[in-house]
Amino acid sequence: MEAERRQVTVLFADMVGFTPFSERRGEEAAYSLMRSLSKLMGESVNEQGGIVESFTGDGIMAAFGALEDAPLRACRAAVTILERLKETGPDLEAKHGIRPEIRIGLNTGPAVIGEVGGYAPARSSLHGDTINFAARLQTLAEPGSAIMSETTHRLVQGMAESRFAGEHWIKGKAKPQRVFRLEAIRQSAPRFESALSRGLTPYVGRSCELKTLKQSLMEAGTGLRVHNVVGEPGIGKSRLLYEFRQHVGQSRGLVLTGNCFPDGQQTPFLPLIEVMHGLFRIAAGDGEAIIARKLDDELRALGLASAQNCGLLLHLLGLKPPEDAGRTRTCQAFRASQRFAALRPPRVLRSPLWTDRTKSLPHSPTYCSARSGGCMSDQGHERRPLR
Repeated sequence: MEAERRQVTVLFADMVGFTPFSERRGEEAAYSLMRSLSKLMGESVNEQGGIVESFTGDGIMAAFGALEDAPLRACRAAVTILERLKETGPDLEAKHGIRPEIRIGLNTGPAVIGEVGGYAPARSSLHGDTINFAARLQTLAEPGSAIMSETTHRLVQGMAESRFAGEHWIKGKAKPQRVFRLEAIRQSAPRFESALSRGLTPYVGRSCELKTLKQSLMEAGTGLRVHNVVGEPGIGKSRLLYEFRQHVGQSRGLVLTGNCFPDGQQTPFLPLIEVMHGLFRIAAGDGEAIIARKLDDELRALGLASAQNCGLLLHLLGLKPPEDAGRTRTCQAFRASQRFAALRPPRVLRSPLWTDRTKSLPHSPTYCSARSGGCMSDQGHERRPLR
């Protein structure tokens, strides 16, 4: 095959202290341990759409590049590896006589993928400074941590928690390199939110579209208004809706937001669940008992308190309904959530982000506004491509 130049995010992970362990316990014990670790790391990489390019004896090299959010997926894989290793540490120690620690390096940049040839069987592999730099970064990481380059950090800023880890001289680099320690992945953080953290340029060129949305908000008292904004990626759909959201905030409207994420396809009704979190003021980290209390309080305020209604919403949120709630069906929970949303005064603005699975139809966030008593539906919407 012809060699190709691609943008990739590379993850290097290796076990700390592998050589002393192998020398002390022998090759068979080292092989058995690495089988367990390789399985754990490989599954974490594959779940995020990455590919394990090679096993390095005491670790792995993985690449992420097929999807547009590859840097974030690589960071999520790194965090998952460290979390799962922490969870399974006692079991691994009981089985292998050691509690292994992993260190990880992440870097993003161009790489060439192709077959080198020679006497070895032909196989495509990655080549370039991006891969070498990721391997160097991995050696800088402390046991049980992940270090990423400034490039990777810039691409996931606002979506991942990190802290500056200093400037380091890297072999082969002409000047010190700024590196960052990856701490955690923020939940439900759209890419546009990360852009906000870096600041926005002046907004120009969409006055007509913005005027249309504002006019619909003014007319919401006479019925439901739904707008589907469609356009190519990067054309400004999210920015348009952000500017509209600022106007809604000034008019004291209630804004409810839901998003679809590429890695959230396994969660049914994910955008609606986010909308319910906003509607019932459910915060990240709230326990099941706190969520049930918040649901019950809001239902009482709406005059809809009952074990069945509370059970429907708990079922939608993936929690166990009360025993006296009766049998709950997902479609019932879906319809009930729409009724509850429509009863919240004075206005409701929903913004689920619908994305086509194949990425061939670039759908934007969809905003709906309705007065108290309105009902959400797909009827009567406008589809106007942004140009």
